[in-house]
Amino acid sequence: MFNKKRLVSLILLALLLGSCSSATDDTSGDTSAPTSADTAAEVTEEAAEETVPEETEPDWYANIPEGTTFDGYTFSALSYDYSNGNWSIYLAPAEMIGEVLNDAAYQRNTEVEELLGIEIEEILDGNSETSFKNSIMAGDGETYDLIAFWSPGDRASFITSNLVYDWKSLPNTDLTAAWYNQTANDAYEFVGKQYFAVSDYTFPVHQHFRILFNKDLMKDLNLELPYESVHNGTWTFDKMMDYTSGVYSDLDGNGQADLNDRYGIVLNAAFTSIFPINSGELPVTCTDEGFQFNLYSDRIISIVERMQAFRTNQDVYLNLAGGNTQYEIFQAGNAIFEPYGSDPKLLRDIEFDLGYLPYPKFDENQEDYVVWSSGGMMALPVTLTNAERTGAIIEALSAGSSKYVKDAFVEQYIEGKVLRDEDSQIIYRMMRDKATYDLSYNIDPSGKIGEYKWYSTFVNDAAANPASYWESQQKAINKTYNNLFEKIKGN
Repeated sequence: MFNKKRLVSLILLALLLGSCSSATDDTSGDTSAPTSADTAAEVTEEAAEETVPEETEPDWYANIPEGTTFDGYTFSALSYDYSNGNWSIYLAPAEMIGEVLNDAAYQRNTEVEELLGIEIEEILDGNSETSFKNSIMAGDGETYDLIAFWSPGDRASFITSNLVYDWKSLPNTDLTAAWYNQTANDAYEFVGKQYFAVSDYTFPVHQHFRILFNKDLMKDLNLELPYESVHNGTWTFDKMMDYTSGVYSDLDGNGQADLNDRYGIVLNAAFTSIFPINSGELPVTCTDEGFQFNLYSDRIISIVERMQAFRTNQDVYLNLAGGNTQYEIFQAGNAIFEPYGSDPKLLRDIEFDLGYLPYPKFDENQEDYVVWSSGGMMALPVTLTNAERTGAIIEALSAGSSKYVKDAFVEQYIEGKVLRDEDSQIIYRMMRDKATYDLSYNIDPSGKIGEYKWYSTFVNDAAANPASYWESQQKAINKTYNNLFEKIKGN
């Protein structure tokens, strides 16, 4: 591969050696005789060619046996109905339409269809999970080959009702490959079994919870952009709150804090409840002995106290009514920060200059940023009739998504349309690499922890305390998770 930097280095070296040679070597004007500079440059270039590895493209489909074909089989991927235009995950676009993600996914599918001799179809269903369950209970293993879940939701019943296939038993699939999220593998592995996975096929956009900021407003307020703090590891909760101090302004002059005013940060209970998780406090993990809970500690109590302080901070707009009315304030240009977890497509029309940040660390003692993610969860029906075929197809689609769709999203969709500066793009890529999954968001048999529920309790009720709340809920939570664990062990 042509390397401009290497060529320039070789030319400079040759010139340097040539100048030395003119002072020490007498060639008597014989330009045909090789000089020491010629020889050195030639040797150096040969050595460079040997030591600088060529950039090679991965063997995307190495895990699929050569010559594999499935005689025109139609692979059916079931997903939530995205026909409203938001959160499409592009499982099977019908045609090229000139839109970046659609066309990259179409190219992926065309290549995989030709590779494996199949057709790929996406079935959109507003009641996709019920339809998936019903098809399995009816014993029809050919109706759906895969389900891509909407996020959030509780899927413990898919395990306890024996509806989903163990990914650890799936042939022709390498879950350690780069196109599968490894923290999702860790989160969804229970006693050597794994019933859910996340790959670039079902989650090509790799969304995560992040904090947006209004660069124009920050400059108007003579505040330094916080990028350097992120890069040097000092982007903390306290630093974020320092930025918000004194920012509130009653813009409409009605004497009431409302949607028409200016704030330092705007958020709701759901996005507030992300702070403990992005401080490194994952609520539930599974070991060989059972589920382990991390729902109260001195550190968690400190985080909760900070969250509850939002309620009385004039610089904070805390939406406790439900929904995302806080978005209206930010999109109007009247807030510095906005925690965000919705479709990035909705950010493309924002007129002011937008910046991108991770949720802050708890403090500088926290080793690294935690970037909580939740989407892209997929499962296979336990009734699948040809595991070799299913594994090969999903492996090819996941690898093909890494090949075509991932970079199309990052380089053309996010960087070209949403993120407007290099620092935000660097931070986005860092966060994408750190995407971290937690099992309780999508698998919570108690109904008390997942989908923001545990920490939203403390945002909605200023008197609630993690220790006493855990004491009141511990028995019921332990019972449901113990039942799930025993069920998994017996499968």
